[in-house]
Amino acid sequence: MARKLWSWRTCAWYVGVLGAALALLPFAVPITVLGYAVVWIYTWTHDPRARKNFVKVLPVDPRRVFRCGQALWAGMLDGLGGPTAALVWAFVAAKLSRSTRAQDTAVRDIQYGPLAKHRLDLFVPLSTATGAVVVIFPGYRWSRTKRARMYRPMAQTLCGDGLFVVLPRVGSQGSPADALEDFHVAVQWVVANAANFGADAARVHVMGCGAGAHLCAMYSLAAPLRTWYAQADRMARGAQLLASAEADAALRRMVKRIRHPQRVAGLVLVSGVYDVVAQRRYETDRCIEHLTAAARAFATGEEEAWSPALAVRALRRRSAVLPPELFPRSVLLIHGRLDSTFELAQSQRMFRELCAVGVPDVQMKIYANLRRVDPPWLSRC
Repeated sequence: MARKLWSWRTCAWYVGVLGAALALLPFAVPITVLGYAVVWIYTWTHDPRARKNFVKVLPVDPRRVFRCGQALWAGMLDGLGGPTAALVWAFVAAKLSRSTRAQDTAVRDIQYGPLAKHRLDLFVPLSTATGAVVVIFPGYRWSRTKRARMYRPMAQTLCGDGLFVVLPRVGSQGSPADALEDFHVAVQWVVANAANFGADAARVHVMGCGAGAHLCAMYSLAAPLRTWYAQADRMARGAQLLASAEADAALRRMVKRIRHPQRVAGLVLVSGVYDVVAQRRYETDRCIEHLTAAARAFATGEEEAWSPALAVRALRRRSAVLPPELFPRSVLLIHGRLDSTFELAQSQRMFRELCAVGVPDVQMKIYANLRRVDPPWLSRC
């Protein structure tokens, strides 16, 4: 008996698919044109190479345009479902609300360094002060803090929980090293003046979101890195910590700029990137390797130097004895499982490395149904 090749269900399925394709055919051209337009405009405004020759950098391959468009769409959802929309809403609500507005306890525009840009806002709790201080690196840029005032409602919320909150403005149009050096000056000011505003200098914590979390992690490693290089140079001049000589030289330059680094009591790292090498590979796979903030912040060959997870691993493997007091006493990593800008694997790797190196208290919170984690949730964590 001959085998029946086509059932009525199979025929109906193919007819339905063909009908749907014919129905969508009139929309194919406009959708394609719109997709190319979005990707090309974003490339024009975000790719540094477009300043020299705009035409040559435009993607033409439909597969590349599709993957780039997918990444841009996911990035927009990350912003709308994470900190961007929440911060804007909190800022607008704080401006418009009269009856429920929390009392503003900030002392604004305090000079914390020698330069005119070195300004910070200090939020002082009115009662039930715990003595702990949280220094926040706001924003998702490596070169400078962007729209630091948008984080004031979050700072005021933390202040209501009895914490002293410091919101510095750091960086400029320069490199991540400039922003990191400014952040170091701000932390030094907090430690030196903590007793003057009623805080405990031994309970200074730093918090960062996105790129800020990355720079806070790098800052916390300045003390162990300086110690390792000083000890290694006594035994062999020019000792190398990282596998790449170029990256190791960049790491040495960064560490030299952070003179007398302060050991902070704790870190709160929200939705950060801790392995820039893996992040750049991830961005290349998504066809956005020239469009991201990381592409503009880190020079080729220096990504390993700016990867705190790789630095911790190198310290652990190349150090016979690494005093645990060089590291923060406690670390809290927070990440959303659905985050597509900085994958959850970034925080997971940093968590494993910190546990392996012997940090006394390392915790990680993963929000299963969130993309980017809203920074104001810190007070609930």
